[in-house]
Amino acid sequence: MAEDIPLFPLNVVLMPGAPLPLHIFEERYKQMIGECLEEDKEFGMVLSDESGTREVGCTARIVEVLERFEDGRMNILVEGSRRFRLNNILTGKPYYVGEVEYIEDEPEDGEEIEGLARECISLLERVVKAATGGSVGIEIEPPYQNLSFAIAGRIDFESEVRQQILELPTEKERLERLKVLLERAAERLERERENQRRAEKNGYLHKGWERPS
Repeated sequence: MAEDIPLFPLNVVLMPGAPLPLHIFEERYKQMIGECLEEDKEFGMVLSDESGTREVGCTARIVEVLERFEDGRMNILVEGSRRFRLNNILTGKPYYVGEVEYIEDEPEDGEEIEGLARECISLLERVVKAATGGSVGIEIEPPYQNLSFAIAGRIDFESEVRQQILELPTEKERLERLKVLLERAAERLERERENQRRAEKNGYLHKGWERPS
């Protein structure tokens, strides 16, 4: 069933369950956020860049107004809620309105998802350790609901990669995609840290080089 919601096209991909701070400064979006606050309703966020406006986005729930300015500008904190498919952009208001249909995941095998989830959490811990140099526990406990979105919200992937994950129809497909991305990220970060360690140890990145006499 289609529904009309306020729409905020932006060069950002919001994930379900992920927090995102926003600075609201355009007059039309000041009005939009004001109405959402008054009516306690969500608005839709959809990636829009030089390649155009995407068809799949995520609704944003306003968690907190962090700061208000005299000219009406606002700093707000939102959290991703529901995925949607954008069927049409409507006119008639100062801001965009989208005609959307909400997207539900297809039923899946829970045991298969749990296995993939454990692999992705292990890889995420590996990425964090390689990036920080320390062992940091990832506080994600079963059941692993929407784990793919939780991970994609933590890692600084490019917008196009985030969009691809957002559009995948099942948790299995999203976790499989993330598994590949996390493995690549972990390997790259580990190489960089090893090169840095070698450079700090002897001033050279490659074995076999001799120090000048």
